Amino acid sequence: MDKFDFDQFLTRVLQHPQFEQHGVESYYKKGEHLFSQGEVCSDVFCMRSGLVKFYFNTLEGKEWIKSFVIDKGVLGTRSSQLLDIASPFSALCLEDTEMIRFPYKRFEEACFEDLELARAIFQFTQWLGVKKELREYQLLCLSAEEAYQAFVESNPTLVDRLTQIDIARYLGITPIALSRIKKRLA
Repeated sequence: MDKFDFDQFLTRVLQHPQFEQHGVESYYKKGEHLFSQGEVCSDVFCMRSGLVKFYFNTLEGKEWIKSFVIDKGVLGTRSSQLLDIASPFSALCLEDTEMIRFPYKRFEEACFEDLELARAIFQFTQWLGVKKELREYQLLCLSAEEAYQAFVESNPTLVDRLTQIDIARYLGITPIALSRIKKRLA
């Protein structure tokens, strides 16, 4: 599978008449939520710039990081969009972030009406599926050290934009364990 071209994809989406008509430009400051765990948010967000983390909070108050969206992307909570239920995770801006926000129903209508847009969305979902599959493999099958090395290798520019706490939570380890791994690899 070729590398997914987000610039081309976002241009295709954002130039669609439905999105030009119904999209709302939104600017979020560092520390603002796009949506929070427990809220219903059926919008689709097209990120033009910024950094967002998706995370879960357990009942005990522990945070687990699901993923990051870096600089460009299409995001939202599928459970809210498709089932009209509360999101099981939150989306927090780690940097000032620029988005175009659309109602999901308009997004869906546009995809059903425009075969080229539907193809672009299909390619995006294929790319995302592979990304999620690899993430699951890293979480379930790699040691913490191997997972850290894979993370750094596949996200070299992201590492400097995140706190060590967020990297550790993404890997499912403590910040102390991450510090020890980094020391061993130095």
